[in-house]
Amino acid sequence: MNENLNVELKNICLKLQGNQIFRNFSLKFSSKGISVIIGANGSGKTILTKIIKGIIKIDDGKVIVKKKNNIGYAPQKVVFLRRNVFDNIAFPLRVKGEKEFFIKQKVNFLLNKFNIFDKKYLSARGLSSGNAQFISFIRSIVNDPKMLILDEPCSNLDEIHRKQVELYLKNNKNKKKIILITHDFLQAKRLADEIVIIGEGKLLAKFKKQKFLKNEKSVINDFFS
Repeated sequence: MNENLNVELKNICLKLQGNQIFRNFSLKFSSKGISVIIGANGSGKTILTKIIKGIIKIDDGKVIVKKKNNIGYAPQKVVFLRRNVFDNIAFPLRVKGEKEFFIKQKVNFLLNKFNIFDKKYLSARGLSSGNAQFISFIRSIVNDPKMLILDEPCSNLDEIHRKQVELYLKNNKNKKKIILITHDFLQAKRLADEIVIIGEGKLLAKFKKQKFLKNEKSVINDFFS
């Protein structure tokens, strides 16, 4: 079961290339289930997830993340090693120091589970944008992380792969804390346990799913019209 993984940002401040991204920004995510972040382009969603992951260091404030060394992360911009699909998925396990027998077993299991065993030896950098995004998602879960941060993981996926990703998230949301960025309101409604809306580096609103659905029209008018 989910170990009540706390993720909280307290009065964080961040300036990048002379631009103030966040100023005294505070947010506490629910400790369970799927938190969906939505907002307009340039609102700070991606930077926020990179702060939680530890990729970007803040100028001031505090980031509280339990089990920070056990976070699976799939960025919006996919970056692969100059290796095949198998080796790219296996990379987090090798960094962790797992034995090759276990790595082979785990990666092959995921390749079979997600019906992409035939892509095992393809060059990861030669994949289509959709396949690359799907492989990036699989790489993010290979370590069975306690927390999963996904930045638009389905934006380039076909319907089959999107459903596979969503099914995995639904089936694992009681075992992992999941933070998901999406522009897809329908996906947000399908998956979210809570919805966080940010804009121009500010927290605009935070809703439990039922409250969001009850007030959906007014929320869209208030923040996205």
